[in-house]
Amino acid sequence: MSDVLEYLFFTREIADQFAEQLAARSVDYQEVIEAVQEAIVFKIPESVGQQVWDELDDLYDELSLADQALLESEVEDESAQAAAGIYLQLANGKQTIAQVNPDLVNRILSVLSLEEFNQFLDTLVKSVEQPDDSAICQR
Repeated sequence: MSDVLEYLFFTREIADQFAEQLAARSVDYQEVIEAVQEAIVFKIPESVGQQVWDELDDLYDELSLADQALLESEVEDESAQAAAGIYLQLANGKQTIAQVNPDLVNRILSVLSLEEFNQFLDTLVKSVEQPDDSAICQR
């Protein structure tokens, strides 16, 4: 699969629900285990039609909330509950996780929408990967 979009889950139960929906829609996919967090990643070819993408995005939004809730309920170590990670998509297609203070993220998200926050992170990642030393007013 050359051009793919990825859907990531942290619990097997919710990942299996997503896989069932993929099978019901006859969507080809590759399932891999992400090395850092051992998350379940579904790689789906971009050639799937727009209507299916919209359906999968809506389903993912719903299931990712359930996935997060289930993951949090399974966490017994209180110190682990005080950690948060932000996935960053790199230009080479790889992902990395930045560990951040969850209180800080909550404060940021009280002001910015998740979309705005993601745009901000994308800008930072691009600036790190493609440095530009020119003055801001010259860009």
